[in-house]
Amino acid sequence: MNVKQLQLLIDQTIKDVWVKNIFEDYQSSYLLKEDTLKNALYYHLRNQLQSILAKYNLRIFTEFHYKGLIADLAIVVLNGLDDHTGHLKDEVIDVLAIIEVKYKHGGSLAPFENDLEKVNKYITTKPIDQSLFYVAFIHEAIYEITSERSWLTEDQKHWADDRLTELSIYYREDESEPICEVISHTHFTAKSYKRNKLI
Repeated sequence: MNVKQLQLLIDQTIKDVWVKNIFEDYQSSYLLKEDTLKNALYYHLRNQLQSILAKYNLRIFTEFHYKGLIADLAIVVLNGLDDHTGHLKDEVIDVLAIIEVKYKHGGSLAPFENDLEKVNKYITTKPIDQSLFYVAFIHEAIYEITSERSWLTEDQKHWADDRLTELSIYYREDESEPICEVISHTHFTAKSYKRNKLI
């Protein structure tokens, strides 16, 4: 399996985990603030990707140092050699996906906007790589009725094109239940899908 095939599988798994597992965790009161959201993502992704983690020497790391910043979650490829002599961070040979996580109860949009700026830096800082990026945002705020609620401005959609996927849980004026939404700016899968009921 080549890098693009691995990324396709990882991409679909991240989206499925968000819409199924994370939404169910949120609705069932398992998530309290950002750290539990990050922990839940790690847990579900590790379980869902278990078969390829060992086979392709992939790992999921939290608080991963990447391009001068610290990513909330990273899915990386390790050097395949068995005789690691240095620190594990030095064995990373490729970064397949980065996920920035934010969970806020109402309040300012600034923390979410700051994470988008962080992703912009990841994408535009050299050396340019083929990593995929995700923002996983829960904002317990009520938004106006729209067909989809992108966090990106029109200008931001230019640098996000073919690199970023938005994963959101939020509330909308016409719905009593939270909305769980995926908006993909990549070519891998359908552009968007949404859920607001537990099945």
